[in-house]
Amino acid sequence: MDKIKKGVRLEHISKIYQDPKTGKDFYAVKDTSLTIEPGSFVTLLGPSGCGKTTTLRMIAGFESPDEGEVYLGEQPINELTPNKRDTAMVFQSYALLPHYNVFDNVAYGLKLRKLSKEEIHRRVMDILALVELDGMESRMTHQLSGGQQQRVAIARALCTKQPIILFDEPTSALDPEMIQEVLEVMIQLAKEGMTMVVVSHEMGFARAAADRCILMDAGKIIEDAPKDELFTNPKEERTKQFLSKIL
Repeated sequence: MDKIKKGVRLEHISKIYQDPKTGKDFYAVKDTSLTIEPGSFVTLLGPSGCGKTTTLRMIAGFESPDEGEVYLGEQPINELTPNKRDTAMVFQSYALLPHYNVFDNVAYGLKLRKLSKEEIHRRVMDILALVELDGMESRMTHQLSGGQQQRVAIARALCTKQPIILFDEPTSALDPEMIQEVLEVMIQLAKEGMTMVVVSHEMGFARAAADRCILMDAGKIIEDAPKDELFTNPKEERTKQFLSKIL
């Protein structure tokens, strides 16, 4: 790995939004504290609107906490913009650059970091092979299927080799065979020291890949446990109710 292993720490973070219908403030995330160890693979679970994506975006820097502090390693980072953090994020909406081809989308972050052309080419081609997009590097993004676009987004994040990668529903557009391939890549990167934080509705994904699962509801952490413990022996009633609806 190019960078030192880092974890994530959230200390009493909250995010407040205004309800557009009522004009009243509400907590999307409320007084949440969490420590994610370096190199771990953590999945945030929970019903829609529970705060998991907002939490992920606060780690990435696309949202700012209204209360509390986010740390990467020992560094407080509330004041840092996303490009100043040692994180990369894979968005559910892909967030690809429509006027760039596949190669240039994946290479975008590397070019910003001013790597040599030879290193950029090597990294991009290696990652495209891992996500089975080799041979498609000259295609434009509008020529790709949804699953292929998601793979480009994943490849772009992996290519920068940041110590912390954040995924918002990374397998939502992938077929079962490709989910397994992407999982294997992510698990290998976690073994090499990357910290992976994943928002997912896919329980099979969480059970296959995560070291630890965190269930959120109404902006708070309800249960935080190793994956086998959470799925087979949940402690909280709300966890049992949530799992009974989806398993």
